[in-house]
Amino acid sequence: MDFPSLFSRGSVSSHLSRLLRKTPVAIVALLSVSLLIGGALGLARDTSTSSAAAIEPSSEATPESSPESTPESSPEPSPSESAPAQADTTQTDTTQTDTTQTDTGQTAIQVASTRQKPKAPKPATRERKAKNIPAMPLDKNTGRRIVYDKALMTVWVMDENNEIVYRFPVVGRWDRPVAGEYKVFSQSPRSGNPNSKVTFDHMTRFAFGMDGKTAIGFHSIPKYYDGAMMHAEDQLGLPIATGGCVRMAAPDAKKLYKWADVGDTVIVLESP
Repeated sequence: MDFPSLFSRGSVSSHLSRLLRKTPVAIVALLSVSLLIGGALGLARDTSTSSAAAIEPSSEATPESSPESTPESSPEPSPSESAPAQADTTQTDTTQTDTTQTDTGQTAIQVASTRQKPKAPKPATRERKAKNIPAMPLDKNTGRRIVYDKALMTVWVMDENNEIVYRFPVVGRWDRPVAGEYKVFSQSPRSGNPNSKVTFDHMTRFAFGMDGKTAIGFHSIPKYYDGAMMHAEDQLGLPIATGGCVRMAAPDAKKLYKWADVGDTVIVLESP
């Protein structure tokens, strides 16, 4: 007998009806067979359902990719986006190069300025002091000496190594003493001129006037008998003297007086 036709629902009902009419034992046997067949059919249904469930994907087993479940990855910059950064770097390098060029330019200017020739001295006038006075005297001598530049109204005191000891602004006159080389022949801590009714301190004599008798030397600014100064210290540097002596500020005259010795050389440079 064919098994599928045996276990179909119509065949099972007809067999049960015939068995029920025969014996109770047959009824019990048929019931047992029916239960077994029903259990087998239920097991087969459960098995097929479980297989389908296993094959069908579950939303809980495999989470969907979503903004909440999957962290966003940082997008790699494209070449067009990274280009500005490279451009900025290039600009920075250019700025540094410009800075270097600027520094080099400043150095070149400084070097050029140090190589420039010093400006020529401008002689003093009765109204204006000399300009561009050099650090060293303009004579060609060396060694220990006193240099009196009548054009610049300036006195230099030089030591044996031809280094400057002092440099003073003075008041004198252009026409005397005449340019040349002289020697210190006497000194006096205090002296004066009765004709002009003045006194002065720290006289260092090195020449004579036009009469060949009146001494010319370096000394402090003369003071009249009443104590008034013949002229102010801020006028030192101007050729406004009436006599031939060379007038200095009192401290400067004292310094030269102490430094000089009888027999020291005095160089008088030309007038403008």
